[in-house]
Parts: sequence; structure tokens; C-alpha cells
Amino acid sequence: MNLLKDKSVLIVGLGLIGGSVARGLRKRGLCRAIYACGRDDRPLREAAADGVVDEWATDLPTLAAKADLILIAVPTLTVRRVLEQLKGVVRPDTIITDAASVKGSVVKDFRSVFGNDCRQFVPAHPIAGSEQSGYRASTPDLYQDRKVILTPLGETDPSFLRTVRELWEALGADVHQMGVDDHDAVLAATSHLPHLLAYSLINTLARQQMTDDIFRYAAGGFAGFTRIASSDPTMWRDIFLANGAATISVLDAYTDELARMRKALIEGDGELLKTSFDAARNARNHFIKKHFSSGGGVHECHVDPVSDPASTVVPVLTIDGPGGSGKGTVSIRVARELGWHYLDSGALYRLLGLAARNAGVSTADEAALLPLIDSMQISFGPEEGAVWLDGKEVSSELRQESGGALASEVAVHPAVRRGLLGRQQSFRRMPGLVADGRDMGTVVFPDALVKVFLTASAEERAKRRYKQLIDKGIDVNLSDLFLDIQSRDERDTNRSISPLKPAEDAVLVDTTGIGIEQVVARVLDVVRQRL
Repeated sequence: MNLLKDKSVLIVGLGLIGGSVARGLRKRGLCRAIYACGRDDRPLREAAADGVVDEWATDLPTLAAKADLILIAVPTLTVRRVLEQLKGVVRPDTIITDAASVKGSVVKDFRSVFGNDCRQFVPAHPIAGSEQSGYRASTPDLYQDRKVILTPLGETDPSFLRTVRELWEALGADVHQMGVDDHDAVLAATSHLPHLLAYSLINTLARQQMTDDIFRYAAGGFAGFTRIASSDPTMWRDIFLANGAATISVLDAYTDELARMRKALIEGDGELLKTSFDAARNARNHFIKKHFSSGGGVHECHVDPVSDPASTVVPVLTIDGPGGSGKGTVSIRVARELGWHYLDSGALYRLLGLAARNAGVSTADEAALLPLIDSMQISFGPEEGAVWLDGKEVSSELRQESGGALASEVAVHPAVRRGLLGRQQSFRRMPGLVADGRDMGTVVFPDALVKVFLTASAEERAKRRYKQLIDKGIDVNLSDLFLDIQSRDERDTNRSISPLKPAEDAVLVDTTGIGIEQVVARVLDVVRQRL
């Protein structure tokens, strides 16, 4: 079924992306008419001379009023100016879509110009291009077997979404669908960061002595990696300005990894280098096998860190166990040793319990707790162990026994656990994650590379907790701690959803009478064997 055959398509911006769409539409005879608009009339005249477009103009309203579908293919920060020209001109049944590399800023611009009525807007991003730019670099087959991501909004008309999907599929693209925020986070890691690195590497080497020799004797891998540094600087400036936050997040993680590699080089730590290189090779091989060996791929890309195959590229170590088993201390030390990220899942439940107490919400009121999950403003650091909730440093409150009790009380609610699931999974980033909690290996990261379950007798755990609190100057009673631990064990083990239990493939480690260093060494051995 060709939903485009009776429609006129207006392409705003006839560069590589827009020009390739126009050429593809013309080659395949997919629509009734092709219009083009842009500030520079030279590519417009060329396209008309080539027979690619039926009509062109430098004045957007002239053509927008009679277009059935409008594709905005201009630099990201220019999209708003185009939308402002379309406001009040386009018909309510005109489909508006775009090809910008960043979706969050474009959606924000659309809402700002058109209000909250986004029925006719279908945000899209063709992941295709070249280091060459301009209409002359365009080709009718640019999108053949290339991915295009659609990020429809809640208000998007389903029939408009189907039409835009058919447009890209008719051009040969492999069409996927995901949320706006997920798109920007994924593209920051897979596209935006590599471009930033390529530009930076070229600038770094260009300032070195023996610059000519550096480039003269560069191997093919260097040329391949830095090829993207020949891309349009204006376009990439706009992309980074529009998606700065997501790019900074992955850049920080990459900077941490570089610092770890630098330290290994300084110390001559060959084992760490080999372990890291093995992990990277295995991750890449897994990725290639999953996504490129078959030449296929799913058509719906819902980015779910548990079910999405791409997420398994990032190795995860889960360390579960009851309170006082040592999982927090062990997890922090293992994460530091591996150079991986660390997730204290219990902190999220403690924070929710604390937020509920601050808001006067009962921890027994499941429905009232749910809005707090999204509204909590959480940050960690800069000091180790520092946690901030809604602008207030709450580390000490969080680590008190009352904080643990609040966490256990909110954790019994199924909807709360589902609500916090996404926040926990978002910590999964390269080069890896160590996650400690009570259901990390069974529910949150069931595909984890390594799963460990730590335990110890209730008496042992009470004594450890007692020592921790006394050392912090907190006055507690050992008997009360023992009873509290028994109570929490009972509640966590017997709750209806995500009860505390080892994953079937978890390595069990009883830490009773064993020093932390021995436990850390045991866990590291298991991880390195799996890697």
C-alpha cells in the first residue's frame, strides 16, 4: 500500500539528506509531486534541472500551504526557524517530519511554536550520511539498508506515523522506533562522541612535532577512524549544542576510562590492560554478531536495557545479598578495581523512602509514592559517598537504620519496584557496571555477565553493622540491630514481588568469618574468568 502516491512532498533543505530523499522519491515514483525549498537557490535550480523536483522556492510559505508532507532537513538549530515560518501556513492534515540528529531540542522547539498539539508531527532521524555534504553529494540509494529512527510523541496521529514510516521503508531504510530521550542518549554514545573524538584527535596530532610524518605513515585504521572529521563543522556544532548534556554524560565515562588506561600505562599494569582489551574485543564481537552478521534486525527498537540485545554489550556484575552481608563495601572496591561504574540500588529505595517522609506521604500508600519516583532530583558526589536529594545533602540520613527501614517499606510495592527499574537500568554504561542490591541478578539485570550472592549469619551481620555505626559516632543497640536485621530479612524474603533470593546462576559466597579483602579477591577472580 502506497500512502504517498497521491501526496505532494516538500523538502526543506536540499543538502545531502534532503537531496537524497528527493532523488529516492523521484527514482521510485513514490509521490504525486516533489517540492523543495531553501535559502540558497543554486541546489534548488540544479535539482529542477535534474528533473528531481517539480517546483522550488526560496520562500517557504509559498510551497508549504499546498504540501501534504513536509520534511525538514536543515541543521538542528535551524529547525525552529523553519517551524516558525510554517506556523499558521500549513493545513491541520499536513504531516510534518524532520531529519535532525537530536530529537529532544526539536520536540521542544515544535511544542514552543505549535503548542502542545503535536498530532501532525513525526520526529525522525535517518542514520545515514557521508563526510561529503550538499546536494551534489546526494544519491537516491543513500538510505538503502540504513537505519532510520522514528521518535513519535504521545499525541502523534497513528496514520501520520504510518505514512512517514512507509516513506523511509520505500527508500530502502530499516525503520526503528524509540523514545526521544532514549534516542538522544544512544546517539550521543554511538555517533556524537565518535565525531567529537575524531575532531579532537586530528587537532591534537596537528599540533604535534613531526606532524607530516604522523600523517604520512598513518595506517588505514587511522584514516578510517578520522574520516568523520571531514564532516560538516556547522552541522556538528549544532548537534553538540543541542545534545550537549547526553554527550557530556558519555564523554565523562570515556574520560574516566582514559584516565584508567593512563594509570595502567604509568604503572606498567599489563594485566589491567589485557583484561580491558579482552573485554572490549568481546563486547565488540558480540555487537557485530548480534547486529551485523545477519544483515537483518528488528523493526521496533524499544530501548530496554534488559531485553534489548545491544545492552548486553555492556558487562554487568550483580552482587546481591541481605543487609550487612558486605555487598556494598565489596561492590565499591570491585568497581574501583575494574574501573567500572557502581550502582547502589538500595540508595534509590532509601531516597524514595526519605522523599516520602519529607513529603508527608505514607510508605504504605503505593499510589502516592509513584509520582515521587519521577520528581526526585538525585545526584551523587562530588565526595565519595555523598548523595543529594532535591538539592539537599542527605548522606548521613540515608545510612541510618531508619533509612534502611524506609527502603524496605517502599520496596514491598510492585508498582514502586517497576517504577524504579528504569532508573536502575540507566546506570548500565561502558566500560561496565557493578550493581549491588537484593534483586539485581534476578530482576534488574538478569542477563548480567557475572552474578554473585553474598550472605552471612544474622549475628555476624548485626555485629558488622554495629561496628559501622559506632565508628560513625551513631549510638545503637546491638540487640535492636539483630532484631531489625531479622525483621528485614523476613520482609525481603517473603515479599510477593522480587523476593530476596540468589539467581539460579549466581555464585554463592558466605562471608561469615571472612575478611573483605578475601571476598573482593574471590569476586574479581570470578569476573576475570568470565571476561
